[in-house]
Amino acid sequence: MEIQKLNWAGIKLVSNNKTVLIDAVEDFSYYKPVLGDAVDQLIEFSDDIQADYILFTHLHLDHFDKSVIKKCLKKDGKVIVYSGLEPFVKKYIEGVEMIVLDLNETFTEHDITFKPVFAMDGVGEIQSSWIVYDQTTKIFHGGDTIWHNQFWKLGKENEHIDYAFLPVNGVVVNFEIIGLEYSPVPASLNLKEAFAAAHLLHAKKLVPIHYDLFVHEKFYIPQVFDDNELKETSEEVGQEFVVLRDGEMLI
Repeated sequence: MEIQKLNWAGIKLVSNNKTVLIDAVEDFSYYKPVLGDAVDQLIEFSDDIQADYILFTHLHLDHFDKSVIKKCLKKDGKVIVYSGLEPFVKKYIEGVEMIVLDLNETFTEHDITFKPVFAMDGVGEIQSSWIVYDQTTKIFHGGDTIWHNQFWKLGKENEHIDYAFLPVNGVVVNFEIIGLEYSPVPASLNLKEAFAAAHLLHAKKLVPIHYDLFVHEKFYIPQVFDDNELKETSEEVGQEFVVLRDGEMLI
């Protein structure tokens, strides 16, 4: 399996000559009032990628980009959806083949297996994590999940995870402008929680996602850390990690 990190939480997988996109987003403009401008240049990928499968963890527009589906999904491609999101997704997407899966249900095609598993969103929206694997590599993608009590169970039921892609920015959000009361509790995994979650998943390596790209001093306040803190947390928890910059490949 060939793995490339895209913007923010997005990744591209290539296996058996098939391309998979998870949480692939190019257009973050709708969330600019609360996320602010990207602090680094966004990579443009939609002109170059033709995907056989597109998945997303939830419908926040920094994880779900209709324009990417329209531009990147092949004519015979499939959108794979967690059943909890199906009625909402159908309002946004028409004319594509959709595979709908319940939690822990699997779909296998071209020796690639897809499985939605439990996740918990920081502001109460419906979300799943995804496990995707082929004959050689198994990945876990956690969207922007918060800490929950199912990581132990997920680790026991899903052996041999190679890479756990997990959010690490532990962001505190103030979304009163869209009707949510302020809470000081982080709305995604923070650094230590992500390392602990990867450890409970028995992942060979944590791959941090969902950090560094956005900050808004009033509405979107992430945990800030440096390379030394990454290494120190890795040693403290006993969990290895690998950092992929946006656009970087992991083979």
